[in-house]
Amino acid sequence: MDAQEIPSPPDAERPAGEVRSRRRRQIFVAMFAFSLLVGIAVGVGMGMAEDGGLKLTRETGWGLAVAAALLIAGFSVWFYRWVDEVEVQDNLWANTVGLHAGLAAGVPWAFLAHLGHAPDLDLSVLFLIIVGSAALYYTAVKLWRLF
Repeated sequence: MDAQEIPSPPDAERPAGEVRSRRRRQIFVAMFAFSLLVGIAVGVGMGMAEDGGLKLTRETGWGLAVAAALLIAGFSVWFYRWVDEVEVQDNLWANTVGLHAGLAAGVPWAFLAHLGHAPDLDLSVLFLIIVGSAALYYTAVKLWRLF
């Protein structure tokens, strides 16, 4: 390095201001559209599998499940590195609320089912409780900050 060369800071190549905001919005819209298409594909695939129109071997099913898990994990890591601190905080709190709602509903339900006082634990209902409470909390926080 010459004495006249000045190293640039690591953020020198990152766009700033309106360009960065516009780029973030475009990425968010692209992620939403991609998620919507993946959701439609999964729904159509599950419908075809139920009707018998789609036959999957055990290896193909496990391969798709592993690919989905890796895609979700990779997207989550990328998302939390991409968003700002406030968004990370909102998401982490929403996830915590969802986890606690699932525990508060699932543990007593499983206990009562084990004793024979309730039907067996339905994981679909428990999943909806977890995701629904997290989405409700996240929406409430965003609306609270909006108004």
